[in-house]
Amino acid sequence: VIDTENDTVVAEIKAGDKPRGLAASIDGKTLYVSDQPNNALVKIDLEQRIAAGTIDLGESPEGVYRSPDGLWVTVAVEGDNSVHFISTASGKREFQVKTQGTNPEHAVFSPDNKWVYVSAEEAEDVDIIDVAARRQVAAVKVGKRPRGIGFTPDGKLAYVACELANQVHVIDTASRKVVAVIPAGVRANGVVV
Repeated sequence: VIDTENDTVVAEIKAGDKPRGLAASIDGKTLYVSDQPNNALVKIDLEQRIAAGTIDLGESPEGVYRSPDGLWVTVAVEGDNSVHFISTASGKREFQVKTQGTNPEHAVFSPDNKWVYVSAEEAEDVDIIDVAARRQVAAVKVGKRPRGIGFTPDGKLAYVACELANQVHVIDTASRKVVAVIPAGVRANGVVV
């Protein structure tokens, strides 16, 4: 835990054996952390700063993301090529969606909560999940090894870092087509908008 006013570590919280991705609940009381070697999602009570339970997942969970409305947390699970959806209300895994891309790492909600864009290490596409339908509905071709994804606040564009292409691909979300390719540094990975 870092105090951002003076950039100092003020606490450490045990979050499994190899924490990979994390997302905070919308009320800031719970932190969800993927624990890769234990195939679990650890729920951290942020007020007490302790682990408060786990949710079993498939092999090798990676990226963790919260929906903008706070109702869902997604976890990209590499071992079974799927995205698991955890209800923040029940604290349980409600469903999972298989992806076309293998070894998914990121599963990011669009600002309107309707879509989840999924990038995978061994893919050259971004898979698109319709949250209400609970299935993949499209895939958009991008550069080699797509990783981090960030949406503009209006949800009209999604920026995708393509690690082995050293590029960021810009997807028009209405047409589901790449509308720009931006040169990036070597091994482009994370994206924040």
